[in-house]
Amino acid sequence: MAKVSANKTPSAQLVRASARQLHIAPRKMRLVTDAIKNLSAGQALAQLQHMDKKGAPMVIKLLKSALANAKNNFSLDPEKMFIKNISADMGTVMKRYFPRARGSAFVIRRKLSHVNLVLEERGKAKAGGVKLGFLQKADKEKKAEASVDQKDATNEKPTSETPKKQQLFKSEEQVKMNKVQNKRRLFNRKSGE
Repeated sequence: MAKVSANKTPSAQLVRASARQLHIAPRKMRLVTDAIKNLSAGQALAQLQHMDKKGAPMVIKLLKSALANAKNNFSLDPEKMFIKNISADMGTVMKRYFPRARGSAFVIRRKLSHVNLVLEERGKAKAGGVKLGFLQKADKEKKAEASVDQKDATNEKPTSETPKKQQLFKSEEQVKMNKVQNKRRLFNRKSGE
């Protein structure tokens, strides 16, 4: 499904990958591909994982495949890879027919798309710190929140249980008044007052 090749030029390393005949319209796929243009591979993966579109898992699979091939086949560092170009082009159109009134047929066009991806290797200053910094910050914030929650849980357990128990038990007068108020509401609503 994915085709990968590398062009070696003195300025940059390019890795090309393509996914053909994807069962999604190119217009819908372009919403996904336009969001990750000119991002590093790590940022693009993070963006795609949180995207709620049908094409996002397809592009994730293509990007991971291209990164793996860049690493294994061309000995390139995946952390240095940037998306230089990504495009969604029109593929073939499958025609299906749906019956309509008076024996006529309505044509349904199921459009397929081709996605072409070009990765470029750039220096460490641009790509290296972004991915690792993003992951490390998220881990530090989770650990900090977990430690704060644990401290709060140990300190607040005895105090938080006592008000709940006091609120659960109502006096008999409060229960009686609630019943009377509910009856008044019921009769007022029915009589139209």
